[in-house]
Amino acid sequence: MFTDTLPKEAQHALVLLGQNTCLPPDTYLARGSALALHFGHRISVDFDFFTPKSFNSEKIALDLAKIGKFEADTIIKDTLLGSFEKTRFSLFRYVYPLLFPTNHFSDILLADPRDIAAMKLAAIMDRGTKKDFVDLYFILKQVASMEDCLKFYDKKYQALSNNIYSIITSLSYFTDAHITEMPKMLKLTNWSDVEKFFTDLSIKLAKKYL
Repeated sequence: MFTDTLPKEAQHALVLLGQNTCLPPDTYLARGSALALHFGHRISVDFDFFTPKSFNSEKIALDLAKIGKFEADTIIKDTLLGSFEKTRFSLFRYVYPLLFPTNHFSDILLADPRDIAAMKLAAIMDRGTKKDFVDLYFILKQVASMEDCLKFYDKKYQALSNNIYSIITSLSYFTDAHITEMPKMLKLTNWSDVEKFFTDLSIKLAKKYL
């Protein structure tokens, strides 16, 4: 795993979380930080945790405060947002199934990049940031084709037939991404290259599916 993708305080926070039992059973790390640990392509400064089980957000907030510095921003049923040891932290109940076995790092479960691929497609369809496009770009370069990612999306969300148009058009819609910051890259990547890659890909997919 590429630990240098996490700032020192984030590495420390992850160790604390792995050493303790504050998080619900079957909780896993996904999205950017998990992918950065797998690929080593960029710095990630926040933790996005997911669990299939319902949880008591207030209790988890109290438990986190016992093992480190936790400042809560949002505490509602099955959702906890805040900062743990100076690292942005989120925990959500997420009912969509994992398609592939998780990996382990510092006693934390990490989602497989192919599961993250499906989640990134959902994020881009909703409101894609530069981080989302960059992450999907590396997934497509390293572990899966776009055809594979569409299959993963359908298996996870059972919604490809309803959303294929939105997915394809969102891959070349960069208005939201343009107002977000480019992540700090550890592997040389230009936003212009990423944008052209997805523009070309969207055209190819449109010819095939639309």
